[in-house]
Formats: sequence, structure tokens, C-alpha cells
Amino acid sequence: MSDARDEYYSLHPSTRLLVADFAHALAAKLRKAEIKYDRNAGWQNPGWMDECREKLREHVEKGDPLDVAAYCAFLWFHDQSTTRRV
Repeated sequence: MSDARDEYYSLHPSTRLLVADFAHALAAKLRKAEIKYDRNAGWQNPGWMDECREKLREHVEKGDPLDVAAYCAFLWFHDQSTTRRV
């Protein structure tokens, strides 16, 4: 984790601000979804990766980058690809 933090702090200040602002916007979006759908950390369950990939594709078509980022984050957490493994 420290390598990632070192890389973060090495970013150009404008890029670092972009990343921080996006992370805060994503956190706010996820919190609203937790409240709206009465969910918490269900994304930690590894059993929904195929559904997660499907939701990712759906949300790409819908056009909200924050929704796309959320599904990418869930896949990243599980060390999964955005494409199905054959």
C-alpha cells in the first residue's frame, strides 16, 4: 500500500486533486446507493462477479462515469478482470 501512496503523492498536484475529488464524489454516490437500496458491503461477496461485469456494461451504456467506476472498484477489490475469464 505504501507504494501506491508514494505514487499518489508524486502525482502532479492537479492530477492528485482530480483523483481526490473523484474519490469523494464516488464515495458520496455509493453512500446514496447504500441508503436507497438498503445495502452495505454486499459487494465484498465474491459470488456476484459475473453480475458485476454485466452491471458494469449496463452502466457504461447509461453513461455515468461514477457508476462505471463503482463497478470497476468492486472488480478491482476481488482482483477480477472487467471481461469474463474463459
